[in-house]
Amino acid sequence: MNMIVGDWYNGQSINDSKGFLNDKATRLIGWATMRQLRIKPDTCRLKSTIRGLIKHCYDDYSASSEERGSFLPGWTKNTTQNYSKLITQAFIYQTSEQLDTYNYIGQHATYRSGGYVYEFRGSLSELYYDLSELHQLEWIDKQTRAVIIQMNLYNPNIPIFTSAVIILEILSSSGIFFSVRFDPLSVDAFTSIFEIVCAFIYLTFIVYFMILEIQSFIHLKKLYFRQVWSYIEIGIIACSWTSVGIHVWRANEAKRITRLFRETHGDIYLNFQLLAYINDIFSFLLAFCCFFGTLKLLRLCRYNRRLALLSDTLGRSARELLSFSFMFSIVFMAFLALFYLQFLSLIWECSSLLRTAQMLFEMLLLKFDATEITQAAPFLGPLYFTWFILFVVFVCINMFVSIINDNFRAARDYVHKVDHDDQDIFTNVFKKIQWWCGNNEESANIVTFNTKPNVIMISEMADPIKRLSYKLDELMVYIDRRYEDKMVRIAWNETTVSTLDCQKISRSDEISIIETYHPINKDYDHMKIEELKTSHASNDNIDEEMDIEHNNDEIISSDFDSNAIIQRFLFIFFAFIINYKFYLSID
Repeated sequence: MNMIVGDWYNGQSINDSKGFLNDKATRLIGWATMRQLRIKPDTCRLKSTIRGLIKHCYDDYSASSEERGSFLPGWTKNTTQNYSKLITQAFIYQTSEQLDTYNYIGQHATYRSGGYVYEFRGSLSELYYDLSELHQLEWIDKQTRAVIIQMNLYNPNIPIFTSAVIILEILSSSGIFFSVRFDPLSVDAFTSIFEIVCAFIYLTFIVYFMILEIQSFIHLKKLYFRQVWSYIEIGIIACSWTSVGIHVWRANEAKRITRLFRETHGDIYLNFQLLAYINDIFSFLLAFCCFFGTLKLLRLCRYNRRLALLSDTLGRSARELLSFSFMFSIVFMAFLALFYLQFLSLIWECSSLLRTAQMLFEMLLLKFDATEITQAAPFLGPLYFTWFILFVVFVCINMFVSIINDNFRAARDYVHKVDHDDQDIFTNVFKKIQWWCGNNEESANIVTFNTKPNVIMISEMADPIKRLSYKLDELMVYIDRRYEDKMVRIAWNETTVSTLDCQKISRSDEISIIETYHPINKDYDHMKIEELKTSHASNDNIDEEMDIEHNNDEIISSDFDSNAIIQRFLFIFFAFIINYKFYLSID
């Protein structure tokens, strides 16, 4: 028995290693315990036809069928033989408050925190004697459903506590299943200043992002919950603050255990089960924080066109994938029921729905050995396997790949056609960083947003030739703009006149149009309008007036065309002479 330190290999006794295990390096905190959970007799129901053949029946473990009565050694009510205190206590039921234990989740059941407990206390010879007595008294019998051995260890070489749990689960079918669990625990909240600084920075960012999310919720209201990234932000914030509370709880529990260990020098029983459960919850929350934080990196991928294809493809194919998942779940559940009901009693992989689903996913990845299925059912096994490959692998998986492929092509074409500002921002920031680091070659390529194109540098303005060509370009652009504005005005007047000719409108509308669109003959039009208001002239007079104005615009446009042609010709002529003289002076 390695729970008690023994002698050295040469037979000499050890005097300064009290409380250590037989490895001489690990300290046992308090003592180890062996807890048994039993069920009541005759808990299962028997048919009337076989009740005369079977006297007693013992069901599997459940909270309702658990035995909580106290007995004497040998599971009897009366005895005349005297036993030690530890042996007598092993047949008395103790509650969770007396034992300071909690429920334990096994492979086949969840076991309550009470039970019949034997404590491994005393010398090595006394332990051998007590275990022999328990064996003779049949401490473990047909009603036993679980035996849980718990011990808490501490290695002084490394400041880490360890909670060790060994469990034997006994089923009603006479099967025994063995499992172990070791939980290394650190009782220190922070082991270095670096961890404190990192925790402070992390909480600062959490507070900052929480304020941003509150502002976004106030601004967007119901639209806030229509964004997928909102739920990711909420998940990060919720898991982070819950982790803070769990961390404080774990630190307080660790302080309590450390205080008791220091006061008693490790000579009392300390249960680390609660601390192990708290540590598991803390690990789960940290895992979710890392998961949501990693998903949040997808938002940063939008700054790169290739990496942004992933989020764009998933966003485009969301509805199609939802419909496909519904169809795929129906097909998968059908094959799950088929394999589970067919091979339930033949193959270990099909002994439960969860194991059967795991087996089907392995078949889906084509990493499953079909030998057991073939041996269990020589005809139906290969047939079911072939159906699964045809319907799920060939049909469903190809449909899934087609959906992703089509949306990927659409997202890729969209990325090439549309310029994203986020990607330009990332490029500009990256080049700015290179410029700050001293790379002046990249500083010339920095993109400047919201600036006028064709900006002329001072060095270019100093060159007369470049300056002359720049001024000529400005003049040509100015003339083109004046010409285009005039043509647009003429076309607009023509459209107005054609509209008045085709539609019948009220007299007041015609008068307002004349006042608005004929400012050239404003005095004459105003007098005409007054006459029309008083005498209600006919439509022919108004149409004639509009034709006069239209002819005036045509005359003006023709004059403008001739003047523009003459101006351009003179400008080109003088520009040619100036350039010719300039080049002659250079020669």
